[in-house]
Amino acid sequence: MLIEKNKDYWYVLQTRSRFEKKCQEMLSAAGIPVFLPLQTKKKIWSDRIKEVSEPLFPGYIFVQYTESDRYKILNTPGISRFVSFGGKYAAVHPKQMQAIEKVLDSGNTIEVINMDLVSGQEVHITSGPFKGHFARLIQHNGKGKLLLAVESIGQGVLLEVGRTRVEETTQFSRN
Repeated sequence: MLIEKNKDYWYVLQTRSRFEKKCQEMLSAAGIPVFLPLQTKKKIWSDRIKEVSEPLFPGYIFVQYTESDRYKILNTPGISRFVSFGGKYAAVHPKQMQAIEKVLDSGNTIEVINMDLVSGQEVHITSGPFKGHFARLIQHNGKGKLLLAVESIGQGVLLEVGRTRVEETTQFSRN
């Protein structure tokens, strides 16, 4: 979503590879509201299995900021740039951020995919922890899954929700 500066929206920052957590720590210490969605994954090495927290969107973090914070943000080690399109910073609506938090809190298996890969039927979730949200129903690996879109970075969150928990809609809400 491209909009004019709004204090309630979350703005997308691109980070250096594997610097997301460090950037989050530094921005948070500077008093800037920052959100780094993390998911826990099991990693298997030859000698052990360990649960690690990894960014849901590698290379991106989200901030809310005032204009006086912009210089401080851009001079934070590891921050590459604000993601922008057409000269405007990419912004994510607070409801989309809440939906991402719900997905993470639900304990469902989460898979992030490139949104350019597939498109499908638009649905409204009618029950469960995601009730009231809109998503795209897609086929992925032969299973019916829902895609919650984070369009400003061209990615989405893929999760399984029973087909009986959704209804077809003709209007996809991006608010």
